[in-house]
Amino acid sequence: MAEDRVRRRRNPEQTRNAIIDALLELLKAGQFAPTTKDIAARAATSERSIFVHFPGRDDLTIAAVDRQSEAVESLIETVSPELPLEQRVESAVRQSAAIFALQRHPRVLGLLGSQVLPAMDIRMRLTDRRIRESLRRSFAPEVDGDEELLDTVDATLGWPFRQHLVERLGRSEAEASAAVRRTLLGLLR
Repeated sequence: MAEDRVRRRRNPEQTRNAIIDALLELLKAGQFAPTTKDIAARAATSERSIFVHFPGRDDLTIAAVDRQSEAVESLIETVSPELPLEQRVESAVRQSAAIFALQRHPRVLGLLGSQVLPAMDIRMRLTDRRIRESLRRSFAPEVDGDEELLDTVDATLGWPFRQHLVERLGRSEAEASAAVRRTLLGLLR
């Protein structure tokens, strides 16, 4: 009877996506050096299939960075600069927390990989620029052409500040958001 069952197979694009998703899921879970065996098991495919879709490990890494960047960019929103400062700050803090949650662990490897893979560096910088431009528009009345102030706002809302608060100082997500909020309000008032 088992022989009579039709074996279901994913199409190549589904398999490719499953492999990328598997790598990202492993990274998000804090597994910083997943093997092809780990990735294949999570993707419910074979190791051979990974190399059919991604001839080299760098190809898979770059595809994962593209996917991760798209997910981060989907969270970017520009808040009307006409809203009260406190509302814009609150929105920016929520966005920062959501982006951090999405890239908490993958960003570590992304920063390291961007040092040796130019395509990875280019893609990550593009996402960083998109976030910065959203902040420039949201806080236009306060920033008003002051690039140093925009640098500080960007750094306050960025991954490194939250990572330091959460990972190095042991602050909770709520405590990190409160620190980001206080810092932004202090800078922009």
